[in-house]
Amino acid sequence: MNGESDLGWLSPLGEGPQPIYLRIVDALAAARSSGRLQPGDRLPPQRELARFLGVDLTTVTRAFTEARRRNLIDATAGRGTFVTPGEPEEPILDLSMNIPPAPLGLNLPVLIRSGIEGLLKRSSAEALLSYHPGPGSPAERAAGSSWLAATGDRLPVERVAVGSGAQALLAAVLLSQTREGDTILSDALTYPGLIALAGATGRKLAAVGRDDDGMRPDHLEEEVRRHGARVLYLNPTLHNPTALTMPEGRRRELARMAGKLGLTIVEDDPYSPLQTSSPPAFLSLAPERTFHVATLAKCVSPFLRTAFLAAPNAEAIERIAAAIRGTTMMAPPLMTGLACEWVRSGLAGEITAAVRAEAEARQKIAREILSAGFAPAESSLHLWYPLGERRRSSELADVARRRGLAISPAEEFSVAPGVADGLRLALGAASSRERLEEGLRGLRSILSGGPGSSRPQV
Repeated sequence: MNGESDLGWLSPLGEGPQPIYLRIVDALAAARSSGRLQPGDRLPPQRELARFLGVDLTTVTRAFTEARRRNLIDATAGRGTFVTPGEPEEPILDLSMNIPPAPLGLNLPVLIRSGIEGLLKRSSAEALLSYHPGPGSPAERAAGSSWLAATGDRLPVERVAVGSGAQALLAAVLLSQTREGDTILSDALTYPGLIALAGATGRKLAAVGRDDDGMRPDHLEEEVRRHGARVLYLNPTLHNPTALTMPEGRRRELARMAGKLGLTIVEDDPYSPLQTSSPPAFLSLAPERTFHVATLAKCVSPFLRTAFLAAPNAEAIERIAAAIRGTTMMAPPLMTGLACEWVRSGLAGEITAAVRAEAEARQKIAREILSAGFAPAESSLHLWYPLGERRRSSELADVARRRGLAISPAEEFSVAPGVADGLRLALGAASSRERLEEGLRGLRSILSGGPGSSRPQV
């Protein structure tokens, strides 16, 4: 269509839980996606739209503002408003990025600014401007030992390394403990960063069967025999994506099986600080074979980009240090220095407690809006919404994106085909509880096949 569009694209507006201005934007996005509206089509004046819909002019103005923010339309002075040629640049609300929510009562930007200023005053410029290759300075490793002590006994600094985030330390572990072509065992649904890391380094992943308590030890033994694997990756606390916390009994069974099979355990543990109590870590149950990675990004802030690693012994740390030098070189001194100072002062723990409280509040909102279909984890940053045979998560994610909502389908976490389908919903990226409610209500409408949901045929 050239020239000015008609108003037929507004016909599916209907009723729904969303504010009418958002339903206008959804209808516009759906019309552009279906081809009813083409790039370059001119929309009628806002007053005409308001009269057609029987709404206030401010409602249409708000809808146009949101549509411009999503890159659906553009306005040219003196010419009018036109449908843009590109894809929407930004979802209205992100339920895909798993980050801690802004904690109530604490102003993180102010804390970061004052923390950096204080660090610069107290630290020598030479220390902050120099390379720090290897596992970190003694002071940084001591702070790491203090943080890791929540999972068990305080470790000697010789068994601790500091890295620029969990991904950098996971890479160092895999590079130091495996060779190209080796198989790493994990859950069938696992952390996407591990999947990307295995692909980038030429390692293979194989899935181990599970039940309601997590990975099954008997299946682990079968997969070790089948693949000759020597490394097992586990995310036992608030598992990503299922939010399951593996009970102590199952952890002990897996630790015994890992010992029997001579496996190295890589324990990825970003979330346990969000729980007031957790079952014993594999670092405590099998310290002689466990590499334990704990990042501050999920419980304090990704801004710090700092993580700590505990290894079985000092010799393993030396191999980790060599891998760090060959990849990321070092953790950034300024961010690491600030993170370690927050750990020593107790501020990191205070922020974590506030993040935990906000996560609990957001889980409560999710339970109220998505009242059935998932098992909530009280202080998790995310939840897993299983779909069974009802829908395909990839199709639902496409529908949601067209409606301005980003969610994560099962395929992003899948190691093996045929895994139970579902959606991971991250609750922390929304700027407020109100925005989260808005996004979850929109998702509920999509899941129920309500007006404007563009329900896929399956």
